[in-house]
Amino acid sequence: MKVSILGTGRWASCIAFCMDRNNYDVLMWEREHDEDSALFKTRKNQYVTLSNNVNFTHDINKAVNYGDVIIISILSQCLDNLVQRIKQVDGYQNKKYCIAMKGVEASTGRRLSEILIDGGIKRENIAVWVGPGHVQSITMGQPTNMIISAYNDKFAKNLVKSFERTNIVDITYSEDIIGTEFGAAAKNVIGIAAGILEGSNLEQKKGPLMPASVKEIGKFIDAMGGDPITASGLAFLGDFQATLFDHNSKNLTYGRSIIAKNSTDEKVLKELVDVHSVEGVKTAEALLKVKNRYNERVNNEMQIKMPITTAVHEIVSGKISPHEAGEYMSKKITEALYL
Repeated sequence: MKVSILGTGRWASCIAFCMDRNNYDVLMWEREHDEDSALFKTRKNQYVTLSNNVNFTHDINKAVNYGDVIIISILSQCLDNLVQRIKQVDGYQNKKYCIAMKGVEASTGRRLSEILIDGGIKRENIAVWVGPGHVQSITMGQPTNMIISAYNDKFAKNLVKSFERTNIVDITYSEDIIGTEFGAAAKNVIGIAAGILEGSNLEQKKGPLMPASVKEIGKFIDAMGGDPITASGLAFLGDFQATLFDHNSKNLTYGRSIIAKNSTDEKVLKELVDVHSVEGVKTAEALLKVKNRYNERVNNEMQIKMPITTAVHEIVSGKISPHEAGEYMSKKITEALYL
């Protein structure tokens, strides 16, 4: 099988690593930069080394036409711009796409698959691939489980068979693409919440954070037309170890850095991450936008509340000071437990 991967970032390189191990021919696309990435230039980055089965291009037309499946792995807020480029390729609507990224568009509240559909791609040709795992762990051979959802059952099941890497990445299938997409995006928000608790020396509150957030996001998914049980699956709860406890998580690190951003501690300063690469920041904004639109359409009894997501947004936007953030988050977790 031929696989196109749009993106050359950390997770894209992990996907290429897995496809390479499956002996698939891989073409990775990177947008034009003043300077190509290390992966583009050398087939290597700090995480992976790829074989000659993997090639690279800046030509979007070549990348879209190459693969039997096109895997997209970029920052979620950049997806609409990418789709506009894909639309310039003849026959792009009929290609098969797999979104291997997590997020909700902040400006519109659209799920990522909806961005592709709005761009003219047939919904039966769209799947999402999410779940727990960091490139550092997967490339070291530590096994994990992930999940694929799609609008077309046959397409999703074929991808599960094609992408599974025995004993490293076991992939299962879910029929609930709405819950899978929202759950995968929301876990990044909860990762920031966990980091805020850590930075505030309230790490014990991460225990209550887990059931509280499952309750909050389960009710949100239900209101959006998905299955609330999905919040207890791989896309959300199943990803908590990698997001709430593993310090490879950018969202967790960012949450800690909010509390310590004025620190002069050299170790803390080294941990600070680029906010633009922290998916949970924009996702919190987007989820609240979706929630508010929903609440405007229903009566008071049907309205949904998202105290943890709201707290994250208020803290990252500066409405709540770092000094108050930990205690404020702690109270909102308790509030979510009573939803």
